[in-house]
Amino acid sequence: MCFGIGISCILAFIEVLPFVCLVTVPLLGSFFGTDIIYRLSLLLIFHSLIVELIPNVLYKIIPLLNLVLFGFMTCLPFSLTPWPVVWLYDKIVWFTDPFLMIAEMVLIQNVVMRYSQSAADEIWSKDADEFKYKIVILIFSSMCYAVSASLAVEIYNSAPASQVLCLFVTVVLLIAVHNMMWMAHEGIISDCAFCSLCSVTIIYAMFVETRQMNSPIDQPSLWKSPDSQNSSFLQSLNFILHLTTGNAQSSIEFLKRFFSPFFLGLFAIRLYSILFIVKQISKNFFQGDEDFNKTLLFNDEDEEEFSPWKSPVLLKVSIIFMLTQMTANFLQEWTGVHSGYVSTLSSYVDKVWPSEILISRLLQVLAVNTFYIWRLYRADDWTWNPWLTP
Repeated sequence: MCFGIGISCILAFIEVLPFVCLVTVPLLGSFFGTDIIYRLSLLLIFHSLIVELIPNVLYKIIPLLNLVLFGFMTCLPFSLTPWPVVWLYDKIVWFTDPFLMIAEMVLIQNVVMRYSQSAADEIWSKDADEFKYKIVILIFSSMCYAVSASLAVEIYNSAPASQVLCLFVTVVLLIAVHNMMWMAHEGIISDCAFCSLCSVTIIYAMFVETRQMNSPIDQPSLWKSPDSQNSSFLQSLNFILHLTTGNAQSSIEFLKRFFSPFFLGLFAIRLYSILFIVKQISKNFFQGDEDFNKTLLFNDEDEEEFSPWKSPVLLKVSIIFMLTQMTANFLQEWTGVHSGYVSTLSSYVDKVWPSEILISRLLQVLAVNTFYIWRLYRADDWTWNPWLTP
């Protein structure tokens, strides 16, 4: 029995091994730059696809075939990934970033609105716990307003004038949103409070990001070294372990920022968004495709609940892509470079567009408020969209 449990634990560890290796994406990015993490990301995606496409009969013949393939991949040099593929992957990463940034704001606003609606339904049902739900809504709303006010004061005292102006415009927008909430028959104060928190937090995130871009970290010399592309995953890790503290100082500064509350908070929001999107794709696109569910999406044929954790291919590829995207974008920002489409247009708009204003963050503010206003507009005949229903 103990032997069987041990084998099961080993097989489970092998199954999640690509996720464990994702921890090295920020590590290698800090020491070797974005090009290496793009190549590592492509190798991890390729490994995930190959493992799922291999017939199950081969796993019965070679029980640890997954581990063998992974070990073989870690010995391959990064330079084997063709440059055009890396270039295309880079463009896909920055092109999808603004869409995911908008999606994550809409989704977290959506989940709060669903919980608020559930609490409101309990209140309107005149249940014995009606008072409890009212207290929960008031406490949650008060916390949102308190944090929003604290962040707004910090922005007003420390941010440049252009960002203070953005804060002022956001506050005016929020006043209009609150007015719509009071006029709507089904407006819930907790929804509006959380919308305010999201809006002000986005402006604060823009303040933090631009402050980091204005005090960039020097790029380590290894970022420009062609030798790093000729090394393998294991060789790169071995090289890092043998570096002296003096030679790794800049890389350590990058690595520290990956463990900051700011990055981890944004990472948690993006991770929730990715899991939600994967779950909805699994449920809405492949629910009726039994062959696809059996071969690529669902390990348990008897599983009725559509969960992202039961979708190994989509889940692995999505999380690998998401972490690669966030790591690459923040590494560019921390070296003083605007990430994504902003960097592409920077040479054309620098003369008319303030460098402290990030278009992506303004789009997030607009998205979360537009979604909330749309929800209020559809209050009388609202039914939750299948894509927004957990």
